[in-house]
Amino acid sequence: MTKFELNQIDVKGDGRIVLYQRPRSDGSVIPTWQMRISVPNSTGYHRQSSGQKDQSEAIKKSLNLYEELAIKVLSGGSLNARTFKTGYASWKEDFPRSPTVDGKSETYVSDRIDGVGNYPLTYFGSKKLDSLNKGDFLDYWIWRRENSLKTNPSTKISVSYVPSNNTLRKEVAFLKVFFSYCVDKGWMKGIPEMSPPSLDKSRRPTFTLNEWRKLTRLMREWVKEGESWGGVARDRYLTQQYVLLLANCGARVGEFRFVAWHDFSTVETEDGPRLVGRVTGKTGPREIVFQKDAETYLRRIYDLRKRELNDDPPLDGYVFCHKDGKTIGSFKKGFESLLTYCDLLDDSSGRRRTLYSLRHFYATMRLSEEVSPYLLAQQMGTSIEMLQRFYGHVVTNLIAKQITKTTPKGKSSDQGTSEYPF
Repeated sequence: MTKFELNQIDVKGDGRIVLYQRPRSDGSVIPTWQMRISVPNSTGYHRQSSGQKDQSEAIKKSLNLYEELAIKVLSGGSLNARTFKTGYASWKEDFPRSPTVDGKSETYVSDRIDGVGNYPLTYFGSKKLDSLNKGDFLDYWIWRRENSLKTNPSTKISVSYVPSNNTLRKEVAFLKVFFSYCVDKGWMKGIPEMSPPSLDKSRRPTFTLNEWRKLTRLMREWVKEGESWGGVARDRYLTQQYVLLLANCGARVGEFRFVAWHDFSTVETEDGPRLVGRVTGKTGPREIVFQKDAETYLRRIYDLRKRELNDDPPLDGYVFCHKDGKTIGSFKKGFESLLTYCDLLDDSSGRRRTLYSLRHFYATMRLSEEVSPYLLAQQMGTSIEMLQRFYGHVVTNLIAKQITKTTPKGKSSDQGTSEYPF
């Protein structure tokens, strides 16, 4: 290699992951470690800074990035693809000067630039253009309907609303203009399929009960395998507990990011103690009740932090945090690695599963256990209307059963609900 790669470390011993440091002009060494990564079935290298001065932390980050890039290449992507955000910045500058807008009004141009730069840019910003597929857009349209805001021009107050299919079709037309530009630039092989599904078909991909059992079984092996890789062991262990906790409460992914130890308590029920957490989401602060055994998963994280700090974690400390106590921004990459390991990344319809699939799994399981949709809506921080929209067939059948049932003589109607079958 060149003289600009000093103190090289071959992380795996096969030349696939190499850490190195760069020299300064005065001959000293810049302490931050750089990464040079190659993966099978792909040409060239991916280079970027690890952002770490500590060697062990740099190794951990390089291993995580290698996994991410390997998955990407296996899915047909490349090592150095453009993100939606960088592609949009280039298109935004070139589009007003392109021949396709000759004779068009300024409104025509601005509508398309703003249409792509609003919700699509917010959702897809960090995603690689060459990896976008039909499954990504199935998830996007669900997110779009759940996160759209409309501002009252007189009061300037923004309120949630569900955009019409006509609005979403117009957005598709704007995206096609942008993606055509990206294809011409060679950043994408083609325009992905992105027709917005009708409301009754827009449920998130989830897990069947057998798939969930497979996931929880193989997850233990995935974590154990990570122990031999050094730095990724902690990440995988935390991902395991994160997945189990989310699937046992139905919280949104973002609601877990800043949860602290003082946000948890227990409550006594007829079936024993249950873990209770305070989260803040789109509907404001609320308390959520976890399923049986969730306290065990939380205790595992507590014990891990206690060993790392050689003391009890501070009550205001983040539960899901790095070793330095800073909150973990996302478990997305770890979850994708886990699902790939378990061969569960896509559902039977080819839709890509995400962390939100755990929320969908929770809702489906609880409704199948005949939990009141009114209580479930309160637990999940959503509305009956939203439950009806995404789980309509389950909710309707449940309401019909509940509203017509009678209590046998001599039996109480308050029998409780059964627990998850895991």
